[in-house]
Amino acid sequence: MQLKTVLMKVMKYLDWILVVFAFLCFSCSDGTKNEPFIPEKPEAPEPPQEEEEDITPLVLNVVGRYLKDAEGKVVNLHGFGQTFSPFFNNGAWDNYDVAACLRYNKGLIDQILAAGWRMNFVRMHMDPYWSDDPNQQSVRYEGHERFSETRFKKYLDEVFVPMAEYAIGKGLFVVFRPPGVSPEKIAVYDDYQTFLIKVWDIVSQHAKLKNNGHVMFELANEPIHILGPDGTYAGSGDGHFKNLKQFFQAVVDKIRGNKARNIIWVPGLAYQSNYEGYATYPIEGENIGYAIHAYPGWYGSDAEQPSAELGGVTGGGYDGFQRGWDAQIMPVAKFAPIMVTEMDWAPAKYDSSWGKSITGVVGGTGFGANFKYIADNTGNVSWMIFTSPHLLAQFDGVAGTEGNYTFLNDPEACPWPVYHWFKEYENESLSNK
Repeated sequence: MQLKTVLMKVMKYLDWILVVFAFLCFSCSDGTKNEPFIPEKPEAPEPPQEEEEDITPLVLNVVGRYLKDAEGKVVNLHGFGQTFSPFFNNGAWDNYDVAACLRYNKGLIDQILAAGWRMNFVRMHMDPYWSDDPNQQSVRYEGHERFSETRFKKYLDEVFVPMAEYAIGKGLFVVFRPPGVSPEKIAVYDDYQTFLIKVWDIVSQHAKLKNNGHVMFELANEPIHILGPDGTYAGSGDGHFKNLKQFFQAVVDKIRGNKARNIIWVPGLAYQSNYEGYATYPIEGENIGYAIHAYPGWYGSDAEQPSAELGGVTGGGYDGFQRGWDAQIMPVAKFAPIMVTEMDWAPAKYDSSWGKSITGVVGGTGFGANFKYIADNTGNVSWMIFTSPHLLAQFDGVAGTEGNYTFLNDPEACPWPVYHWFKEYENESLSNK
């Protein structure tokens, strides 16, 4: 009896608990059927914001086959070159003395402009003196074998950018070229292409250079031969230019991938003398031009002595020069601007120029006068004089006399006529405004 009584009491207690539980559930559910709990879907994170592209118009842009300013006026630039190693600066400093290098080279710009040269661009060589690792064995002047990324970044900030800023402050555009020269043989995916991609990746991301409308990039100096699909190295041929397009397109794409719209000057083959294949395989993208070199003996032009690179002899005169230009340069000049980033001439007796020839006369013998005539008629050619800056700085404008000429005042050497041609270009530009 006692057990039965206990069980009945327990059951009544459980019944009471169930009633209370049901009442509470009914009250909380508001009389509606309970739905299974489904967790809310978390909000998708916002995609990362891409860097806003700088669409500010550059000072100059490539429009068709021309360089044009913001007003749509065709512009052809005229200038000189600088490199930043003691070897090419009369031993003006040693032991990586940045202050001495800047002082000397800024002084040259001041002296050149004070001498009356009407320059509006300077080609600046980011010399491997600054980017080579001096602890490695010395090699040919190619720039990539001993390349130190750490040193390059350091001296880009301390030497090259300050020099560019100084030149820009003096009214000059700047064309940077990478350290050293191209090796005789290059190939797609080789160590030299890797080096160029690295250099221009660094330069095109630099806050003071990226989209700086006064700074342009010349991708390499004097490629000679490239490996073609047939397994041979050559400076011409359809397959070789197909590979050359791939070689430099990768460099261009790296620059543009960094959203840098700076004008790019692309070199050709055979020491920057052959461009015919780019007509079939042009470099793609905006603000693309082609950088060429021109020396006596090249393109069938007159040379007092054969050039060390491509030979050549006197006798071609204007006709030979024009034919060579039409075959090797006009294929790209028809659709893109041209910049001659090396060119000079003088009689060999002066030993002050790379090219050995005379100014001559248009239509006749000689290199200089025919070069200017051909460049002017092409219509979209910017060009520079490759005479050493310290010599340009010594120019005093005093005419020489026959029998007493010097390199700087002999009408048959490049400084004297070019000095006056640059003034004529400036006057023509001002009169067209």
